[in-house]
Amino acid sequence: MKRYLTATVSLFLLLAGLAGGAHAAQGWEMLGRQEVDFKNDHDRIDVGRKEGRFKQLEIRVEGAPVEINKMVVTFGNNETFSPELRHRFEEKSTSRVIDLPGDRRTIKRIDFNYRSINRREGKATVAVYAR
Repeated sequence: MKRYLTATVSLFLLLAGLAGGAHAAQGWEMLGRQEVDFKNDHDRIDVGRKEGRFKQLEIRVEGAPVEINKMVVTFGNNETFSPELRHRFEEKSTSRVIDLPGDRRTIKRIDFNYRSINRREGKATVAVYAR
């Protein structure tokens, strides 16, 4: 019984590691994450030049549901891009792949306007990935 339990736990940990690694294997890099609190409806993730140049973004939500009303991406040259993103994200959900305009670009910051859905479900964490 002990061997079976050890094997089951080992298999679970291996599969969990592979699932997280699959995202990185597809070229996605985490630019930053922000915990959504119940006081603010606006947050900013500062990125910067050292992170690189990107063509696509993806949003991941963990911990609790959150409603994102607006997202503004500010590029290195101060141009902005606001993708159509108004959406209620459930816990452990991912946005569609968001194509950035033009060629690969440096991202300076990403601003979010959002609303926490339910205090009883805890705080959501919004993470931004790019490739």
